[in-house]
Amino acid sequence: MKDNMKSIGNLNFLEYLGHEEHNLLSSMVNWKTEFDLFYNLDRIFQEPLRRMNVSSGSVIVPQLYLFVHFHLYFSASCLFRCHLSETLSSLRKAIDASLCAYKMIMKPESERDYLERNRYFQFIKSNIQREIKEDTFLYPLVHDLLSIHDMCSEYGSHSDISSFFHRLERKEVEDEKQDILFLHYFQFPRNPEEFRFYYLSILQAFYSMFLIFKPFLDKNLKIIDPKWESTIDHLGPLLNKLRKESYEKFEKDA
Repeated sequence: MKDNMKSIGNLNFLEYLGHEEHNLLSSMVNWKTEFDLFYNLDRIFQEPLRRMNVSSGSVIVPQLYLFVHFHLYFSASCLFRCHLSETLSSLRKAIDASLCAYKMIMKPESERDYLERNRYFQFIKSNIQREIKEDTFLYPLVHDLLSIHDMCSEYGSHSDISSFFHRLERKEVEDEKQDILFLHYFQFPRNPEEFRFYYLSILQAFYSMFLIFKPFLDKNLKIIDPKWESTIDHLGPLLNKLRKESYEKFEKDA
């Protein structure tokens, strides 16, 4: 990955774009093995679109499904370009969309409230958390996503100090009694294994979001593809295993 520690005014827009493309290509090379995981997750999302039969009155959930799939692409491209906070911001939007879809899948009559911008959907995460406190068996697929949403809010959605993690760097100046504080335009951990952990965690989060939509997809698909089902069953445990192994590796090096 490229460090962009230039003096203020020395980095122009074309150079910035060049660094972005360099980071993108480097990420794809460094994660060549893991890129198959992204391909399989993408295939899981795309396969139902070829056979989905949705009535004219049930378009909101499919629209949210496509919105989540877009953010799979966008968050991954941000991460590959070393924009970590922007990755988390995109991930949070996808989780919000998935929570809204979850409510409408479980209670189809709530679609009208969504269309009318009811406050329930404007504060979907808080409302779902409140309902879970009242009945812990509600929304069984969202517990991990709610925790991820909190993390995204802290590190990816606001311009407070938390959003500067992996962006600030202090360096000593030789022969001077002072340090220089650098603000990096590109944001990534210096430990490659920690970066890999973020990548695997994002894939696992989108896999969890897909599971929210799956009952809706099963209901509306004309034909269930055994290969598709097999990929779904295999990918979740594999992502969880690799993510845990990655976390243990970079924690050991910390």
